[in-house]
Amino acid sequence: ALARQVWRDAMLSGPRAAGAPSLAAALARGGRFARPQTVSTAALSTGSTPVLGATAPCDPLAGSPVARRSTLRHPAIVGVRSGAFQISEDRLHEFLQAEVAFFASQESSSLTLKQIIDASSPERAAALAAQELPIRFAQRILQLESLPHWRNCAQLEEVHNLYSTGFRDLRMIEVDPRNLDPFTEVVQSMKNRMKGVIPCLATAMRNLQAQEGYPEQNINLWLDTFLLSRIGTEMLTSQYIACASPGADQPRGRRGGGIVDHHCDPAIICDRAAKHVQKLTQSHYKINHQLVIQVETGASGEVASGGSGRVRFPYVPQYLFYVVVELLKNSARATVEISGGDQAEIRKRPIIITVGADPSQVAIRVHDSAGGIPFSVADRVWSYMYSTASQKKGATEFSQQGTPLAGFGVGLPLSRLYARYLGGRLELLSLPGIGTRAYLYLKRLETDAREEVPSHVGGGHSVSVEPPM
Repeated sequence: ALARQVWRDAMLSGPRAAGAPSLAAALARGGRFARPQTVSTAALSTGSTPVLGATAPCDPLAGSPVARRSTLRHPAIVGVRSGAFQISEDRLHEFLQAEVAFFASQESSSLTLKQIIDASSPERAAALAAQELPIRFAQRILQLESLPHWRNCAQLEEVHNLYSTGFRDLRMIEVDPRNLDPFTEVVQSMKNRMKGVIPCLATAMRNLQAQEGYPEQNINLWLDTFLLSRIGTEMLTSQYIACASPGADQPRGRRGGGIVDHHCDPAIICDRAAKHVQKLTQSHYKINHQLVIQVETGASGEVASGGSGRVRFPYVPQYLFYVVVELLKNSARATVEISGGDQAEIRKRPIIITVGADPSQVAIRVHDSAGGIPFSVADRVWSYMYSTASQKKGATEFSQQGTPLAGFGVGLPLSRLYARYLGGRLELLSLPGIGTRAYLYLKRLETDAREEVPSHVGGGHSVSVEPPM
């Protein structure tokens, strides 16, 4: 209510802008309010995110773990000035708390890949980011605060501070299409700070499981929800930076600016990933010979683009590269280990990548002959709390190389999230004693490739989060 009143007053006292004004602009135009009352976020969190450690379903009216105030923290701010207007640090903190509660109650949009492609100018990408990012950041702040005793965990407090600082920066900047440099600086700084989020969360959850006995299933649901949202924010910020500051490494097939290659060739991406993993394997295991990784394509003229015999579709090539590298690293590690590093034995166990497609989907299969996954652990390969590399000397270090998805044993579950994010899926089929096949399916049409965003109160999004155990 406080945030709405600030915006309404700002709208009446100044020119109307598209969407909600920044907090700085709203306060500068309408900073006349008395001290706000306590902002309760209880009604915003009933069943929207998994609550770890809870012993009963969430009831916001009965003192549930999420019935608490937002505790947004941020570095000291001396004041916000616009003309003759000034606000104290404490007062600004109260308004930011109100904003977190308000934005967290909003529904984030489930964007299609076409909408991302259409936001190919700096102005359009900035408008999309400014509209969506505060909502997604606010929801993740409250998800962190839903954890019992989260302040007792240094890593969780660090992640909370990162998201709080990001939210504050987003709301304190006015997006001016005539001069986007300040907004670009905010977004780039935010992206740089967020690089450490995944290691912090992985460490925090392992500590909570060991110290508090949180069920592994609940941890996986909580992390799926949090990290799925993180992929969305990463997509939005990367799209804006690519449009505002285009570089030489931009996808060649993009329309206008941005990170989406409208003619992404999955066979080429797989070949790049194969060469990357071959180098990683040689360097890490100190072998003089290359791992055998072959790329095959199976597209007919009916489904190939332009009758070229090549599969092409609109996608983010960097994300596809990440996922394929993670799949190949698992196969490469298993192949080297089962072969004992013997060159002749390694050559007998090639890793085969096959790319196929029909008019609606692209399919990629990664097939190895490295002994497969034992039935005893097959159900845990998608868990953030389990790593097949952790039991082998040197294997953990290898799993932490190669891509931003790597490390802390979360590469495989994160790869599945990246596939799910735009409507695809990742499946494993293992035959113990023989080998493993990974199947990656991706939407081929830009209108079908739609974000999977975390569920929220009254939202009806496709991510289903069960009540805690």
